[in-house]
Amino acid sequence: SVEPDVKLARAAVLLASLHGIPVPAATAQDVPWKSFGEVTRHSEAGTGLFTIYSKRDRVYLALTPADLDRDYLLVTQISQGIGELGLDGGSSVRSDVVRFHRETDRVELWVVNPHFRAPDGPLGRTVGYSFGHSVAHSFPIATVREGSSEEILVELSPFLLSDWADVAGVLQRAVAARKLTGTIGLDERRSSLQEVRLFPTNLEAEVRLTFTSPRGLGLETVPDNRWIPIGIHYSLLELPAEPMRPRFADDRVGYFVSAMKDFSRDTADGFFVRYINRWRLEKRDPGAALSEPVRPITYYIDHTVPVEWRPYVRAGILEWNRAFEAAGFRDAVQVLDAPDDGAWSAADARYSTVRWTATNRSVYAIGPTNVDPRTGEILNADVLIAASWIQAWRGKSDQYLPPLAAVDAVRQQDSLLAAGAPVAALCRFAPGLAHQATLSRALLAARGVIGSGGALPREFIGEALKALVMHEVGHTLGLRHNFRGSAGITAQQLADREYTARHGHGVSVMDYSPPAVAADGRRQGHYYSPTVGSYDRWAITYGYAEIPARPASTAILSRAKGAAGQESAWSPETELNGLGAIAADAADPAHLYASDEDAGFGVAGLDPTVSRYDQTDDPLAWAGERVALIDGLFDSLETRVVTPGQGYGRLRAAFTDLLTDRWYALLVTTKYIGGAYTARDHVGDPAARPPVVTVPAERQRAALAFIARAGFGERAYRFRPELLSRLGPDRWMHWGASPSAAGRVDFPLHDWARTHQGSLLNQLLDPGVLSRIRDAELRAGEEPALGMPELFATLTDAVWAEAGSARDREPPRSAGSVRRDLQRLHLHALVRMVVSPAAGTPEDARALARATLTELAGRLDRALGSQRATLDDYTRAHFTDSRERISQALAAPILQTTSTGR
Repeated sequence: SVEPDVKLARAAVLLASLHGIPVPAATAQDVPWKSFGEVTRHSEAGTGLFTIYSKRDRVYLALTPADLDRDYLLVTQISQGIGELGLDGGSSVRSDVVRFHRETDRVELWVVNPHFRAPDGPLGRTVGYSFGHSVAHSFPIATVREGSSEEILVELSPFLLSDWADVAGVLQRAVAARKLTGTIGLDERRSSLQEVRLFPTNLEAEVRLTFTSPRGLGLETVPDNRWIPIGIHYSLLELPAEPMRPRFADDRVGYFVSAMKDFSRDTADGFFVRYINRWRLEKRDPGAALSEPVRPITYYIDHTVPVEWRPYVRAGILEWNRAFEAAGFRDAVQVLDAPDDGAWSAADARYSTVRWTATNRSVYAIGPTNVDPRTGEILNADVLIAASWIQAWRGKSDQYLPPLAAVDAVRQQDSLLAAGAPVAALCRFAPGLAHQATLSRALLAARGVIGSGGALPREFIGEALKALVMHEVGHTLGLRHNFRGSAGITAQQLADREYTARHGHGVSVMDYSPPAVAADGRRQGHYYSPTVGSYDRWAITYGYAEIPARPASTAILSRAKGAAGQESAWSPETELNGLGAIAADAADPAHLYASDEDAGFGVAGLDPTVSRYDQTDDPLAWAGERVALIDGLFDSLETRVVTPGQGYGRLRAAFTDLLTDRWYALLVTTKYIGGAYTARDHVGDPAARPPVVTVPAERQRAALAFIARAGFGERAYRFRPELLSRLGPDRWMHWGASPSAAGRVDFPLHDWARTHQGSLLNQLLDPGVLSRIRDAELRAGEEPALGMPELFATLTDAVWAEAGSARDREPPRSAGSVRRDLQRLHLHALVRMVVSPAAGTPEDARALARATLTELAGRLDRALGSQRATLDDYTRAHFTDSRERISQALAAPILQTTSTGR
């Protein structure tokens, strides 16, 4: 309401003007704003969630007392992007709970802190002064309408035309990455308000912003880099008046969660309250075992989706109805075509959509959601698929990626997760599928299914697209990744089309499953999963099935509620018994689950059955078959992927795609070394498994032998000279294309081999992995274990085979250039471990590295002095140099790290 003194001043002015009495200047100045009529004169009014008044380029928002200090959801999207730097049209930027709060003569827009809560009273006051809300914007009050409504008018335009989305921050990081000088700025004179629309439950607004930047920023997609255009769409939603019944999360079932700390839970296990993110789905017939929902989950296929691909998009969405049937719902998910209505917009927060977006280089698909943080209710979701994904599948892309690209992508995934990046933003399924299409094309060409250099059949791409849509829609239903999903199927079942038609490729489509290509075409099943898996059905049941409300046990209530008091007739706690009974089946082989935090490498890569882009319950056997299959394609590759009239750039891109697939299959198997099978079972679950079970020593040895042979063997990275001579780059020269983008004109095979083999060595000799091996020996007890001495000896034998050993009968021999590079990598790793070990390196590993260098020095001495040795000049110089480096390392002072406790 208006302050009393302001009311009196304005009333005096009004009475004086009605009676023709001159108003003293001092009295007029006491009114801090113009009259309501003057501000709104010649404006157009619109009503809906709010009332707005539009006048030329100004928009005034009317706020009643009921609108103040009330929570809304503000969703911000990019409506027009630049196709680079992640600024892609249709992508979600942020989702915030906001609140309008009056502070004297202005209204503040608060970004509400959703992470802490407590009931009214002493604890509520404690939380109130301990954790504040961010003031994102301050609106001067333009005027106040007197009377029953007491509307406050603020000008909304300055906020809409601000850089709320922090686009300047993204562009400034690009400036820093390019080592340029200059500051990114929002040019208000070149920015404009495009549209504001009102609906009963939401306000939609769109603006076009212009950012100024240094000339040399080098964005290929912007006509003039000095002025960068970005479209921003805002959706301001009313949160449900009646909050959805929340449902507690369980770490045995993979849902995104809305987590908060409730400080009234001072007698519970912890302050955290975790609700799963899910749609409000209620049975039309509550007593029926299978019922249609009161309101189905509805997705619109946007006009941007090409007509030829819409049937596969529709099929991927509707496939989830099989999972909802297990939860008691018929036709829970519906699909509609976007209406042919100029007023309809995919950016409107009332609609959940599947959209295409155009990017310059990136290939991706994402499925973000907007959630009511009070309860975890999903209010809106959009699946966004890059149009270039289809082009990559058709084999039309000859984009060359440097050897570090894939290695860096793996590192980035793990580092982002470790840094606390939102797991919902880490989906990389689409780009992996895109580059793996090369293997499918080469294999189908080798089998004569398609012609040499031909595109994949439409049905084949559609099968992959359906699997991709199933995965992304799963995210929009609340499900996290399940990177153990592929471990729920055997190789024999994977080749059985009848089996996969019913069960899919493993137990979950929330895994990153690569194409299931069989070495024997007669055993070829579905290339991509045709349906959701048993875990998906179980997880949907946990999240959406009706759970009888039963009083939980006293112990459970104590852990869950703390000091919150007695629950009402229904509360989230009354579902705990029923939810616990569902989650207790986590040990069922049909419910295998592990997510992003379990699927990395290095310290995070503990479980060999939990990886991205692997297959079957035996990843080691799968990796062996995948490497053999790829090795068999290299010799005839040029006849499979290019035809007369096509450039060699496509061959170069295909060759590197296969090299990357081969390297990744090897990388997956490094997890066996010092690895363990993990489980999330709780105490008392039926068939509960221990949290950690060490991989048997014989499996570790088999994996190490495979890596030593296929990754570090003498035949690794050996190709026909004729093939290497044909790996030329694309020869176009214009914006977006340059021969220099592919690096050297001749193919840098040594760079590729050194990068891939170095990453394998780094994984096996990572301080966390070495520490893990020592801990695994303790868990093994009296059972045999693979220890660090065996790891060091096996690697040394494989890498330095040409130098011979005391056990060898064959004389030392010359080492090729790729082998010499590998040996230098290995030598550098051992020297560093001795002279300047990385933080966390166990002291036992440093001692073993010193012993290994001493033994290797003896080998090199014998090789250099052998009368039977056939060493070329390169090898003799290399062995001599290596021997000298070892001597210097063994004589160097040791630089101790801070972590001497290991």
